[in-house]
Amino acid sequence: MSTKSGRKIVWGHLILLTVIVCVVTAYLLDARGVSLRTNNLLLVQPAAILALVLAALVLPGIFPRADSTEEAEINSETRADLIRVFILIAALAGLAFSLEVVGFDIATFIFMVVGLAVCGEKRWWVNLLFSAIFTVFLIYGYGTITPFPFPLTFL
Repeated sequence: MSTKSGRKIVWGHLILLTVIVCVVTAYLLDARGVSLRTNNLLLVQPAAILALVLAALVLPGIFPRADSTEEAEINSETRADLIRVFILIAALAGLAFSLEVVGFDIATFIFMVVGLAVCGEKRWWVNLLFSAIFTVFLIYGYGTITPFPFPLTFL
């Protein structure tokens, strides 16, 4: 975990951030490859640039100083932490691939339920309620700014 310079690497965060940056970059390059018209890139390019800037701001936190043994113990990752990262990556991929199959609303709700459970929410009713409220706000909020008709199942 530690490097020779006295820094350690938080591998789970690095892996997840790398996947996010790769997906955002691939999506931006794909959108730009289709068309460079403003209508095509109006939402995609600024969002991708913002995501890449935010990733760059998060990157230094992945390499904290390992000054004391107490801090190293607090920040140390376990195998379970890495498994949770891979579950979140799989859930995100499942969201992306199931949007058109089961609908934007169902896919988002399932992703939120899985994400909250993996991140430690133990109360099932809070998980379901928050996921439902978030999904409704996301669907209607995104629908007001984007005229594209996403496939929906319930909403």
